[in-house]
Amino acid sequence: HAKAYTGSNAVIALVGDLSRAEAEAIAAQVSDGLPKGPALAAPAQPAEAKAGLTHIDFPSKQTHLMLAELGIDRQDPDWPALSLGNQILGGGAFGTRLMSEVREKRGLTYGVYSVFSPMQVRGPFMINLQTRAELSEGTLKLVQDILADYLKTGPTQQELDDAKRELAGSFPLSNASNASIVGQLGAIGFYNLPLTWLEDFMQQSQALTVEQVKAAMNKHLSADKLVIVTAGPKVPQQPLPAPTDKPSEQALGVPEH
Repeated sequence: HAKAYTGSNAVIALVGDLSRAEAEAIAAQVSDGLPKGPALAAPAQPAEAKAGLTHIDFPSKQTHLMLAELGIDRQDPDWPALSLGNQILGGGAFGTRLMSEVREKRGLTYGVYSVFSPMQVRGPFMINLQTRAELSEGTLKLVQDILADYLKTGPTQQELDDAKRELAGSFPLSNASNASIVGQLGAIGFYNLPLTWLEDFMQQSQALTVEQVKAAMNKHLSADKLVIVTAGPKVPQQPLPAPTDKPSEQALGVPEH
């Protein structure tokens, strides 16, 4: 704590009705009030985790599933392609590959999501969901198959066009408040990104092709490198329901914690 929380490690972002000179004065006052000390060296890159499945026995009606592997660091040039590719796979709400196949067609879960968490070093790619305990093994296999198929075939042109259109509408709105802008500025400073990063990200995302997204996803992800952890009871398993537009099993209501 003493090494990390010093003025030399601080990134200060300010947004509001003030001039640059006023902002610099406030930043200097904040920084001067912090303990003195040298800046930390960059953290070491994490080692690749060993792929495999770990089950934690836990008394509940649902089984929680997490699938993960190492992704990218925040400065990786493939971030726009991976961000858009993940949005199609499971990064949005309804309409993603995972949500469509696991919830909408089969009613197996309340929600299933995938996410890249790039950090100063390589952060994780994760898929999270929970399902009825007696369907957990089949659901896990389904999720693995969806990821493997997506890496093999890539997004369709329609999926990519829809994702670009959604991003073009949501990205400016999500960065329209003081709180969201200061968050972006803090990230730009913390990860040492160019000051044009917001514009660059939008331009690069809108110019992506299906093949570029597919290539980026396959460069950084592999269906056989997943570290899988499940937590739930050991119960006899049942076969998954067939996909349908009107699943007989309703999706679980309130997520169980």
